[in-house]
Amino acid sequence: MEGKFQYRERNVHDIPVGDMTVRLWFASGQDNRKAIEKAFSQLARSGFVYPYAALMPDWHPGDDAVVGSVVPTREVLLPGIIGGDIGCGMIATQLPCLIDDITPRLQEIAAKLHSAIPTGTEHNAIVSHRVALHPLWKKELRAPVSSRTLRKLVRQFGSLGGGNHFLEIQKDHHGFIWIMLHSGSRYLGVQVRDWYVDQGTKLRDTDRKLYSKIPYLPAADPVAQDYLADMETVREFAGESRREMMIRALEVFGSIIPGLDINALLMNSINVGHNYIGREEHFGELLYVHRKGAICLKQGERGLVPGSMGTSSYVVEGRGNEFGFNSCAHGGGRKMSRAAASRQISERDFRESMKGVVYEHNSLLLDEAPDAYKNIKVVMRGQSDLVKIIHEVRPIISVKGR
Repeated sequence: MEGKFQYRERNVHDIPVGDMTVRLWFASGQDNRKAIEKAFSQLARSGFVYPYAALMPDWHPGDDAVVGSVVPTREVLLPGIIGGDIGCGMIATQLPCLIDDITPRLQEIAAKLHSAIPTGTEHNAIVSHRVALHPLWKKELRAPVSSRTLRKLVRQFGSLGGGNHFLEIQKDHHGFIWIMLHSGSRYLGVQVRDWYVDQGTKLRDTDRKLYSKIPYLPAADPVAQDYLADMETVREFAGESRREMMIRALEVFGSIIPGLDINALLMNSINVGHNYIGREEHFGELLYVHRKGAICLKQGERGLVPGSMGTSSYVVEGRGNEFGFNSCAHGGGRKMSRAAASRQISERDFRESMKGVVYEHNSLLLDEAPDAYKNIKVVMRGQSDLVKIIHEVRPIISVKGR
């Protein structure tokens, strides 16, 4: 590796995978070198990565990509690297009230949040005037999306979804209340990715054998530029959907806290995505930076690193670390597959790990139990040179869907 890319920190480990380097941030050693080599072997053979891939301390293999990865390229886009949930991300807002102000009404607040924000496979039964008139619906995708899908999206807008998506009411070390939620682009991102991956097979100079393993689009090709444009639209859909859910959560609190200024709180909220491609300058060169389960925080920018159900989350500030491409982890990261967690974590252990948190118990959520995830404090130690902690927040209400 060239001298300008050399970086030495105790928590940083350079792992060679073929002719490529994977730079891992991790506090306790090299965190399963063989798994990393396996996860990146195909990408390493492609020759697309420049100058190296970065791997955040919450990393784990995902269904369609390596979660917690930052992959820069010079001249190609890799739709499969960022996966189908384009624009998935976090939003959080600090409220001007203390835990003592709402403790007697936690169950009531939880019930109102469940009523205001659909979870899991639920959609909005009624489309509000605010949602129906949102300017987002005037935008058009270049990829063909059926009118049926578009009608469905209107009802999905402002809904949480399932999996690791969540809504939490939290308290910080001063006792102030926070609202934090994690959501994605529902099925829209998957449809957009799949359409462009299919289009890439039709390009004249595509290496079919390589493409079958690592779908790629030459950045200069019109198909790639269309993909980037549609990706931005999907990101906007996901971000605005999060904002709508935050409005509804603030309206719930506004119903019990007189004089709550929802607009001012929205303006000060933190809204960050972690599945997308950005055109960014690093080491004096413009690169396409693919982030899957990693957020971009330039120096001084605020971001969010959630834990799992029942554990701490963090409000952080970027340190502007060029060697990590101004990136950091997006959460705790799974240490157990969903199937393994469902088999190995008992309902009793799940309830024990959720003590002190108001939540709707559901045995189907065992795969989201805290024990299924890495220790968030270890994750944070592993990226101390990437971000600094501004607030540690603990959950008091957890809303999730299946």
